Amino acid sequence: MKQEIVRNAMAIIQQRKREAEAEYDKKMAPLFCDEEYIQTYKTYTNLQIENARKLAYGESPDEKSEQQALDKIERMKIKYGLGGEKINYSCKKCNDEGYKNGQMCTCLKKEISRQILKNSGFEELKDFEVEIKTSGDLAPVYKKMQEWCNSDFKKNLIYIAGPIGVGKTYLIRCMANELIKRGKIIKMVSAPYMSIEFKEFTKYQDTEIIKKYIECEILFIDDLGTETMFKNSTLENIYFVLNERKIRKLPTIITSNLDLNDLKKTYEERIYSRIVDRNTSITIYLDGHDKRIKK
Repeated sequence: MKQEIVRNAMAIIQQRKREAEAEYDKKMAPLFCDEEYIQTYKTYTNLQIENARKLAYGESPDEKSEQQALDKIERMKIKYGLGGEKINYSCKKCNDEGYKNGQMCTCLKKEISRQILKNSGFEELKDFEVEIKTSGDLAPVYKKMQEWCNSDFKKNLIYIAGPIGVGKTYLIRCMANELIKRGKIIKMVSAPYMSIEFKEFTKYQDTEIIKKYIECEILFIDDLGTETMFKNSTLENIYFVLNERKIRKLPTIITSNLDLNDLKKTYEERIYSRIVDRNTSITIYLDGHDKRIKK
């Protein structure tokens, strides 16, 4: 999945390069109808190649002739009103190559982040640095989750509970943003939709349905407790996904309106135990007044 995202991002960068060069060629078209310019450009190119060869063999390059050819090219550009015209690459650092000196350029990193967001299920992101300043009593929770997003995920399940309107959505949007900055592949799904997919999986045994929940790098499950409980499907597959992700040490973030007591009443013990395992989980309860973090 990650390699596919990088390939898609690189394809977009390369398309930008092609478009910039095509636009430049379009502007320069009058010059390439001028035989004198064509010959001068060929001369300049040949001099560049020959001088590069001479340098490689320790000979003195003919820099004067190369500069004279370049100056003539520039004079002819001015004649056609194209003086100083250059290819307008989107990224001036790497000229839309995606890499600079063997290192991934920031433009490619940003495009990878955009691709991750596009495939994540999140429509909007928030920034920890901004939200911490305005979150009041929630600031310690935001800071703790920002630290977790930049950790090695020894605690690989985060359970964020509380009634509607206390900030759960803002918090996970900040977390998603921070994880994407690290290049992590994230997926967000609502519990009701996931339950419907589990029903399809149970009926048709289409392994691709379940694999995307088990194998994704970081999974967000939103609104656990609001899903329809399909017989012989929902509970069994919630346990299966959570258990497999625990075994594989893949991070899972869950939001819910259920506090821990209601969670225990709603789900069977084996699901509850996977969510509240103090060795591998962090539970956060937000009620609008009292914000508690439990490990």
